[in-house]
Amino acid sequence: MPRECTDRYLRSGNDRYLRERDYAYARKRVSRSKAREGHAASDIRRDFSEWLYARRQSKSQLLARTFREHVERWKDETGHSSSITKAIAHPSYLRIIGLANDSVDHQIEGLLLHELEADPDHWFAALEAITGQNPVKPEYNFDKAVNAWLRWGRERKII
Repeated sequence: MPRECTDRYLRSGNDRYLRERDYAYARKRVSRSKAREGHAASDIRRDFSEWLYARRQSKSQLLARTFREHVERWKDETGHSSSITKAIAHPSYLRIIGLANDSVDHQIEGLLLHELEADPDHWFAALEAITGQNPVKPEYNFDKAVNAWLRWGRERKII
């Protein structure tokens, strides 16, 4: 059956109508089967919302774990270098920026800002790449730049 649905979507010019019809059919089938088992529609909604929440939590935990692994690798492999350019070109640094694609509700920004607060390092380029903003003025030194980013995060309730 799933293959038939996929083929039908590919051939059809009216994908949205077919998807809506299939979803309506699936909802009706689930409702009927659950009703036969004695479940109310509110139980189905609650179960589905709990499933979505659990899935979101597991993605959130995976993102945080992946972030932590890349931060540790980046610090281990660039901590001895005096070149900021080489440090921000490191694959782990770039992967941290790429994690923004999987981030929900500014999670990656929050992780970066907490890292910046706990152990200040050159996360400015990553934050600027992810947010598209830069609260750091050209005359700021490192400490003022850290404070500017932390203030920016607090103003937006990210940290």
